[in-house]
Amino acid sequence: MCVAFTVFRCVMVLSSLYMIVFLLVLMVGSVVLARYAQERQEGNVIRLYRLAALDRRRNETRAVIRGLQEVDDNAETLRILNQALKADLVRIQKLDPGRADLEQEIRQASAAPAAGAGDAKGDKPANEARGTKAEKRTSLSNERDVQRVRNHISDAMVIIRRLYQSNQVRAEQLESTARHLGTLTVVVAVNSSIHMAELALNAAEYGKVPGLLRMAEGYLASGPLQGREKAEKLDQVKKLRESLQVARNGGMQFATE
Repeated sequence: MCVAFTVFRCVMVLSSLYMIVFLLVLMVGSVVLARYAQERQEGNVIRLYRLAALDRRRNETRAVIRGLQEVDDNAETLRILNQALKADLVRIQKLDPGRADLEQEIRQASAAPAAGAGDAKGDKPANEARGTKAEKRTSLSNERDVQRVRNHISDAMVIIRRLYQSNQVRAEQLESTARHLGTLTVVVAVNSSIHMAELALNAAEYGKVPGLLRMAEGYLASGPLQGREKAEKLDQVKKLRESLQVARNGGMQFATE
């Protein structure tokens, strides 16, 4: 009977040990699964955060490209900006492979004009027609639109500098696009000031004209426009000032009569 009791006690002890080991394994497994679930959740949060940031940057880049295309068609600048857009689209696609709508945008960004495509030399009438079209596009009617274009140009430079810092754009590309965008800023400012002065003169808002003409002269004095282009703009300012004087004198004469 003592032997049977001893065997019974051994069985009970072993059963208790097995139960303890089982509970320990279950506890460790629960901790591991909880940790895995936490890491996976954290990974999803990070992925969603990166997706949101990339989507926001993608929309900002698209807005910059559209904004610049309204006033400029420089192929090199547009190609670099589309390069940045494509890189973000590819990253978004890798983080979220189910986004089938990105394929078309990636193809469009890849089909951006090659460098120099917009600078081909043609005959004189064609060049003059392009120049006239460019002047109209850069002649904005109000200061709000001018500021909007300035913001797009500033944002474009931020994007291009980011690409340069990540070795996706060469130093000479950064320099050439910075020079072009700087000139574009002045061209928009000068042409828009002259255009707004013309509109004010036609609307008999004579008080606005002198300030707008001085603004144009200020940009011409310190800006990158030189040679024939600068002389033509100064001549436009001079003629508008003369027209303003004639309009004012005509108004005074009419009032006297």
